[in-house]
Amino acid sequence: MLKFGIKSAILGTAVYYTVDKGVWKDSATTSAIYEELENGVSPYVGDFKKQIPYELPALPSNDRLTYLFKYYWNSGVKATFKFLVDLPTHTGNAATKTYELISSAIELVEPSPSPGQETAK
Repeated sequence: MLKFGIKSAILGTAVYYTVDKGVWKDSATTSAIYEELENGVSPYVGDFKKQIPYELPALPSNDRLTYLFKYYWNSGVKATFKFLVDLPTHTGNAATKTYELISSAIELVEPSPSPGQETAK
């Protein structure tokens, strides 16, 4: 419970801080905040990059990101509608298998007649 409280407090503080600074306003305000943050952090990042021998790959271009976003969005939409189209078939198959499973379980559980009882003919 304490762990959840600490995480909630950190999240609440982060959200409050971003709202207070205007991150969620218009794009001009957000761009100004990003530039301010980049200018404030860049001297430290430069020193940090010198200490690490690994160089990060370049970020993909905006055109490439747009293409990837559209591609994966469309793939998700296609998969969702394929699932919805196949849903009646999958539901019918699941119902049939469930019926067969329950039927076989009931057949196994049916009591056999005891030795003193006669079977009906």
